[in-house]
Amino acid sequence: MIRTILFPTDLGMYSPFLLQHVIQMAEGYDADVHVVHAVEPLGVFADAVLETYVPVDMIGDLRIHGMPAVMDAIRQQVYDAFEDEFIDTAEGMTRIADIRVIRGTSADVILEEIEVSGCDVVVMGSHGHDSGHNAMLGSVVSKVLQLSQVPVMMIPMAQLRLPQVNLEKRASL
Repeated sequence: MIRTILFPTDLGMYSPFLLQHVIQMAEGYDADVHVVHAVEPLGVFADAVLETYVPVDMIGDLRIHGMPAVMDAIRQQVYDAFEDEFIDTAEGMTRIADIRVIRGTSADVILEEIEVSGCDVVVMGSHGHDSGHNAMLGSVVSKVLQLSQVPVMMIPMAQLRLPQVNLEKRASL
């Protein structure tokens, strides 16, 4: 029985299409959707820039008070993107029980959230916006497929082709 679906999102260009699959599945099973968005930790370069240009006392304050504000802003961005997707109907949004934004590497955040959310299934795309379309599977979905303790429904991104725009034709109009 599927009661809880975990939907990891990177807010990439295919996210609206994936969201439609997730919501249809949730409606079919009368399930709740828990959304998770991972925020990768700052890299060495970003830390070096902070240390170079920001006073030491401000860096500590930024890490303590600034990151929660950034995480809240990202959570609101995820919510707004989903709400825009359901502008004609509010029913889809009623299926979304929670949106969590968590710092960490994507695969690790998803695997941890599987346990925390108590989900019955994970629904995700075959690769994220950073993966090449020639890749069979992205590194995140590969790791989740290998280590997940619950079933993972992977939606092939090849089926979710966006309409191609003929720029030459548009330019001549």
